[in-house]
Amino acid sequence: MLGFAVCHQLPSRTLEFGGKYLPMCARCSGIYLGVFASYAYLVVRRGFRVNSIPKITYSLIIAAFILPMAFDGATSYLGLRETTNALRAVTGTLAGGVLPIFAFPLLSPELILAEEKKKDEYPPFARWYDLFIWGAFVAVLLILSLQSWSWLYWPLAVFSTVGLLGIFFNLGLVVVEMVGERYGWARRPWSFLWAALIVTFILSVLILLHKFAYDMMLDATGGVLPE
Repeated sequence: MLGFAVCHQLPSRTLEFGGKYLPMCARCSGIYLGVFASYAYLVVRRGFRVNSIPKITYSLIIAAFILPMAFDGATSYLGLRETTNALRAVTGTLAGGVLPIFAFPLLSPELILAEEKKKDEYPPFARWYDLFIWGAFVAVLLILSLQSWSWLYWPLAVFSTVGLLGIFFNLGLVVVEMVGERYGWARRPWSFLWAALIVTFILSVLILLHKFAYDMMLDATGGVLPE
């Protein structure tokens, strides 16, 4: 159900493990597995203290990880070349791994709440080798997503779904606290509750809209799913 909110879930474009399809297509699964991997790195390696985005050099390096997915998606949709589920998963994972690096630091209270004093800067990458450690977190999930072992279904399904909820909640909380700070009511833990409610509402609306569009597509194709 959660995957349906953001993904077409076409079987032909979805990774299969032991006869079970992941909750999202190969590209979406890759994106949210990459998101999960980055959150895991930030929590394990840097704790919850990250309060700044990477330096410009690191930012440019990791931002470049989005380009393969952009190229793969654009050229395949335009009919210039054929792509595969493996390539969709790989490029999606690389792109998804970038998002939390820039979104997670925004959760730091001193960036939003006026009464919080600026503390020492704590970026996602403290040393040059942190970039490689982050890459290892992303690479592990990327490699696992390309295997065919049936026991991988539940871990990858859960990790991708947690990544989906994580990035939605991350961005929702940032918006809630920015608006709340503007009008003087941004206080934790209430902002967490508001963010959770907003994300639940948004995902519910997306599910209903997707269901409407999906039914229209099936009516137009006589019940046949497109490739």
